[in-house]
Amino acid sequence: MEHVRELLQSRIEEVDDPVQRVLLRDVLADVFGELLKYSEERFSGLEEKLDGELRDPSKRYYVYTGICKKDRLDESSRCLFRMGAGEERDSGCLGTMFLACDYPVICRCLQHTYQAKVETDKGEYRTAVSLRYCSAYLEVMERLYQQFLANQRPWHTINCPFLYKMLDIVDNEGVVPMDAAVQKVEIALGELSGFIMDDLVLVWNIQEEMYKASVEIEAAGRESVYEHRILLSDTDAGYLAVPESENGFTVIHLDGALSVRTKKEAHKKMKLAKIAKMEEGRDYTSLLFPLQSNQRNMRHADRQALYQPRFSWTRGGLERILSSYKVFGEFELVDFCEGFPAGACSIDMNPFIRTHSILKNKRKMSVILRPRDSTDIFRYEKMFFLVAELQLCSEEYEWAGILRD
Repeated sequence: MEHVRELLQSRIEEVDDPVQRVLLRDVLADVFGELLKYSEERFSGLEEKLDGELRDPSKRYYVYTGICKKDRLDESSRCLFRMGAGEERDSGCLGTMFLACDYPVICRCLQHTYQAKVETDKGEYRTAVSLRYCSAYLEVMERLYQQFLANQRPWHTINCPFLYKMLDIVDNEGVVPMDAAVQKVEIALGELSGFIMDDLVLVWNIQEEMYKASVEIEAAGRESVYEHRILLSDTDAGYLAVPESENGFTVIHLDGALSVRTKKEAHKKMKLAKIAKMEEGRDYTSLLFPLQSNQRNMRHADRQALYQPRFSWTRGGLERILSSYKVFGEFELVDFCEGFPAGACSIDMNPFIRTHSILKNKRKMSVILRPRDSTDIFRYEKMFFLVAELQLCSEEYEWAGILRD
């Protein structure tokens, strides 16, 4: 608009009569000022309309994760809940601990055995133990991925760096009886013993609830199905249907309601996984580390890029994709290159991608990141989240991540 202003100024200066010049300037200022205001209002309205039509479909499905002591949960919280991992011990599992170390250190710990003293209600035992990722939490996370798929909802990798520091303690020698109640486990981890934390639980903004459903029998081709209509109580939350004993079902997401079609039986009550809107000011859970999420900012260019073919990769294009995620603010993009250099960490922390993606015979690409805080013990896991998201954007490549401290 600056050149328009200069043009008007030059035209006004061509008028010799000072009275006419003042009148002309006032008229032009009023006319063009109102016209500019009107244009900005119309453009703003159009932009809001486009944002409404092209809004990020996963906005209500951002998952926030954290970790806290078992007794420091806010039981009255409406947005953070305990992650529903099973309380029963697997065969040979003596308990679960949190190891506050870097990812490479934990990888080395998983490859060794250690001596441990186990106190139970039946006495004290000494045995050799090993560590593994907590199977109960991994199953919960993978089940969530399957629920997203079954509900035909777009999903993203869950940013839960705490998950891969929660480790099961496994009795390698089978000394401790399975029916014994384990009260305390002391592991000789040497210099790492000071990094062990126990009585911790993972929390997230997902809670399973039972909802009443109105059921009707509908025709679907040559067979009949049960159509369940469920009214939703919280329009700001995301919902996933989890009907029991139903292998195949169809979900239609409506405004303020869900329509779920099942084949086996009619469910008067149906379980839904509610993904609550995170409101940190209304939650009093005493977290040990800041909350993490897969939240992203879908800018207009990002929405347009989703529907455009990608024929080549550039540093700017790569940075645009990564910078849409909030967690990328903790990193700096150094570069990307073809191939897996020595020391590259490939994706091995996403059970969904590892199980269901065919990564063979694909060009290998590496993204090189520098963490802004080199002491952050979760920097590797956060990098894996970003690499997994990048993998979902490009099926033709297999991506790996490299950290430059």
